[in-house]
Amino acid sequence: MSVKIIAEGEINHNGDVEIAKKLVESAKECGADYIKFQCFVAKNFVAPGSSFLSIFEDNEMSLEDFKAVKIHAEKVGIAMISTASDLLGLEMIEALDLPVIKVGSTNLTNEPLLEGIAKAGRPVWLSTGASTLGEVERAVEIVSSGTTDITLFHCTVQYPAKDDQLNLRAIPTLKAAFPDLEVAYSDHTVGNHAAIAAVTLGATMIEKHFTLDNDMEGPDHGFSINPENFKTYIQDIRTTETILGSARKAPSSDEVPLRLSARRYITTGRAIAKGEKIEAGMVLSRRIDVGQAKNPGLLLTPADEAKIVGWTITEDLADGDAVTLANCRPTV
Repeated sequence: MSVKIIAEGEINHNGDVEIAKKLVESAKECGADYIKFQCFVAKNFVAPGSSFLSIFEDNEMSLEDFKAVKIHAEKVGIAMISTASDLLGLEMIEALDLPVIKVGSTNLTNEPLLEGIAKAGRPVWLSTGASTLGEVERAVEIVSSGTTDITLFHCTVQYPAKDDQLNLRAIPTLKAAFPDLEVAYSDHTVGNHAAIAAVTLGATMIEKHFTLDNDMEGPDHGFSINPENFKTYIQDIRTTETILGSARKAPSSDEVPLRLSARRYITTGRAIAKGEKIEAGMVLSRRIDVGQAKNPGLLLTPADEAKIVGWTITEDLADGDAVTLANCRPTV
């Protein structure tokens, strides 16, 4: 299964429907599978007097705004999803009939919101930044009362996140603790290395904050990834998937001919005349040109060397000729 890529448009639309539509178009062009925003009513989840209130009020979009963006996403051909930042945001997601409900890390312990999300009965993507395993277990317990389609996102709540704070080894920890759930990674770093490492550790989805331009006005544009770099980011993930390949231990298709030609086969260590019996030291296990062997299917391998000591050579062989089941036989 290919790793899914989420372009996290969040509030990088600056409250402008047309910018949101351009984010949709650019995410699709870059190769993302999803474009994600945040549904909220600022005054419902940020208290008066908080320094965050004006930030969210300035970047708020209405239900009608999001309807227009969703129609555009459908036209462009990319799935639109959203984070429910509060219960009113959840109502917006349900009204929009979006396929997934995302829960941000800061709402992991917001049990009333989680209970409302559970009642919605839709697939849930649950971010787990700044949480303990016990807190994740409680959140999963609540949400799973309404759906078993839950994906956990390992992440930090730092923006941008420092490399030494990522603890990506928590990805297999989550996979072990919740074997029935998918585990993904929300990447808040600058650069591509964390995403590549997360995919290597088994993340099935990667989310990345996305902007049209890092120089735009707004709180998150500076650390979000721009379209040019996002294309490279996605290509690096796809290359990583190709490199990881299959978990099955077996020769690759390109190895099959090399498997035959590069391995060792029993050859004469000197010229041996017809009728001579093979003695220890008369034969060597060496590489040969398998394609030039008269009967490749009758070649003998190093494992056969002890067995054929004492056998009789049935035709004259030069130094370096392959010793096969066609030119030697047990001595009667």
